Amino acid sequence: MEEKVTGKGSPGDTEHAARIIRAAIEEERQAREKEGYTFTGLTSQELAEKLKRANSPMIVFQGWDNSAPPGGAISYTVGVFNPDPVGWGQLSVAVSVGNRNPIVSNDGFLSDSDRRFPTLAQPATLGFALGPLGSANASASFSFVLNLPDPVEKTGYFGNTVLEQVRFHDVGLYLDRAVFFFSIV
Repeated sequence: MEEKVTGKGSPGDTEHAARIIRAAIEEERQAREKEGYTFTGLTSQELAEKLKRANSPMIVFQGWDNSAPPGGAISYTVGVFNPDPVGWGQLSVAVSVGNRNPIVSNDGFLSDSDRRFPTLAQPATLGFALGPLGSANASASFSFVLNLPDPVEKTGYFGNTVLEQVRFHDVGLYLDRAVFFFSIV
């Protein structure tokens, strides 16, 4: 499925997308918090701002375990949503560890990580597709198990998530990113 660029939708289209996304975030929040996860989802204000500046798939929620011992694992789930009236394909979500959240440059953000931790990506082999807004497949979520090294310092660590469109014969397209924070105890 090729990317289709259509420009920004009308204010009515944007509000329609926001209503659908907010409902999905709240449903996921209840499920993840019931499991004992830490959960973050876009607030109404954050969602409105993101919809104004990005007309593409975006990360809308994430949930994770707060802590684990050295050699343990952190479970992490990320949700993505397509607010566009067209579908997107060849998408991938990658997770790595490192204090990169305040880095403004996406090149800088993507180029460094804490090499003691694995970098994970889903799904193999050709990525995933999201249908247009309103379709049954306009959203997706992915779960990761981040295995922690041992030995490693008992402190807090930043997990970084990036949503991208893979272009197998050219430079991929950065779409969105998120951060989560966990402790090794």
